[in-house]
Amino acid sequence: MGLRILGLSLLTTLFLSGCGQLIDGVVTSAISADKSEVVAADIAKPMPGDPHGIMTELQPELPGDRERADTLAAQIKQGIARYRDIGVAQEDGYEFFPADPPPHMYIVHLVNQQYSKDEADGFDPSRPGSLLYARTHDGQDWKLIGAMITAPVTATVRELDARVPLSQVRYHLHRNICVPKPIWDSKAWARVDDRGQPIFGPESPITTEADCAAEDGRLLETVFGWMAHAYVYADDPADTWNQMYGH
Repeated sequence: MGLRILGLSLLTTLFLSGCGQLIDGVVTSAISADKSEVVAADIAKPMPGDPHGIMTELQPELPGDRERADTLAAQIKQGIARYRDIGVAQEDGYEFFPADPPPHMYIVHLVNQQYSKDEADGFDPSRPGSLLYARTHDGQDWKLIGAMITAPVTATVRELDARVPLSQVRYHLHRNICVPKPIWDSKAWARVDDRGQPIFGPESPITTEADCAAEDGRLLETVFGWMAHAYVYADDPADTWNQMYGH
């Protein structure tokens, strides 16, 4: 979930040119980077229960951190209020990611490709790259619960802290994801192992290059970038920056 920065026109041009291998390389490069580029890895630890994620550890609180986080949350809440109506979000270019969320997916992202691209240079509370929605109790509708804040994998500790104080939030980063070759091979994405677990993607048990290669896949060392969820519509304000909220 995160930055999808390729324009449709570029993909169409490459496809019509018959450059399938080139498209695959461009898409992969757009969403992934080598682990050596993760500058802030020193303050991160593995995510509990997720072999594909790391999460920053809370840093010592500095004067003004809490106030800064509270102010940002208020700005986000005001900036995205119009998107309580999910139809308005879709009219503004936000799209479900994944496009057809499975029934068990309680919280989903709606991603705006242009805003996600812009977010590489800074976060705008009124134009977040991703909105967060939760299923209503009857499962028939979606309730706006917040937004996602992203930063490039190359962001320094100081740059991450400048977006949201690291004493108040724990950023997460998805890594070691096995994907098909080519990455858009829908039949490959549907493959499961003997236990019914997906061969490819973030729910796959595969985390090593050797195991991924054995499935004729490609291991992405990182996917998208640093992410932090701001649950500005959480029932309990203490859950605003709780990265495990809703899980």
